[in-house]
Formats: sequence, C-alpha cells, structure tokens
Amino acid sequence: MSIIEFIQDRARYYNCPVCGKSLKGCDVRMLQHVEDRFTVQVTCAAFHVTFIVILAIQGSGLEPLTDDDVALDSVEQIGVAEAGPDPIEWDELLDLHLLLKDFNGPLSELIKQPDHSR
Repeated sequence: MSIIEFIQDRARYYNCPVCGKSLKGCDVRMLQHVEDRFTVQVTCAAFHVTFIVILAIQGSGLEPLTDDDVALDSVEQIGVAEAGPDPIEWDELLDLHLLLKDFNGPLSELIKQPDHSR
C-alpha cells in the first residue's frame, strides 16, 4: 500500500475542519517527503476546501515513495503562502488588554492607520 492510499484509507476516520463532514473520498496530493514526515495537500470531497497536513508515520507496511508519488517539487508551486509572522506572544496579548482596559471611544479610533508622512 502506498502512502497516498494509506492516507486516503484513513481519511474516513477524520472530519473536514471546515464543513465537519467525513474526509472519505478526499483528494490527497504529496507535496513533500522528508524521512518519516509527509506534507500532503488534502481536498475535502464534500466542501472542496483544500488544506495542508503534515504527518509523521511510524511502522512498516508502506511502499517506498517513487517520483510519480511526489507530484510537486515544492510547496510554493501550488501557491501556498510562506510562513507568516510569528504567533502572538503572551506579552503582546497582555499589552493589548492593558490598552483596551481603559479605552473609551469608537472602534474606528482603534483601527486608525498611523500617519507616516512626518
């Protein structure tokens, strides 16, 4: 059994993170394979939303990957955005809380863009 067949077989036990329906019959495309880690693109059969999953597989019984299994050379070819900014840190959340704690005004005042002309 190839890794793609294995993932498609096991997908029926999981639900789409968007529509909540079973991922049975989903489309799976291999994006990257490094040792026991697989980056795959999964497309929900019901809602047609596409998302990226990184799997770590342990054990035997899977056939090794061939060049035909890896349809894309890199994740960038399908337009997946590169890693964005770092996650929000706790101290940033606390700073925001302290800013908003005593704020009394319209929302538009909070989201006003700074004037960079100075």
